[in-house]
Amino acid sequence: MSKMSIGVPFNKRPKAVKFDYKYYTPDTKRIRETGFSRRQTIPGKDMGQVTCLLQKRWEDADGNILAKRVGTMVQRFNRNTGWVNNAKFTIHYGDITKQSFFKSYMGLTTGDFVKYARNSKGKLVKIQEVGWADANETPTHIVLAFNSSHGGAYIGSEGNTLWVDNVRLCY
Repeated sequence: MSKMSIGVPFNKRPKAVKFDYKYYTPDTKRIRETGFSRRQTIPGKDMGQVTCLLQKRWEDADGNILAKRVGTMVQRFNRNTGWVNNAKFTIHYGDITKQSFFKSYMGLTTGDFVKYARNSKGKLVKIQEVGWADANETPTHIVLAFNSSHGGAYIGSEGNTLWVDNVRLCY
């Protein structure tokens, strides 16, 4: 992940992300396989995940990229589906940690899930999410990711597949 610049400039406030999808997950174990170490079995069920993060970013004098989370949408898929058309998932604004729908994986990015972006000096640096923005803030960047496995780099179940089509933002 440290080789990918994540997020694009964006200053709108969509209400939701809408798309068509189909998800397939075989009944197999999750594995971690980096190519540099032995294959490991990872506990838990693998799931597909769609993430939309709206961030307000800035750069400090040392070239660090800091961000506050403006909007959050994280949806996990844990069972096989046929095509689902016009699925709509709400983007929630501000600090969502006290909301009834909140799950730990919707929180600020840390650890293995930290993202990187290119700073003004052209260097890829960690995006440091330092807190939650006010619910009425305007974002500066959007991150929209579709993943067939939710465990991070090199973790997943062989055969997981997430098909996606007709992606759009709803206002």
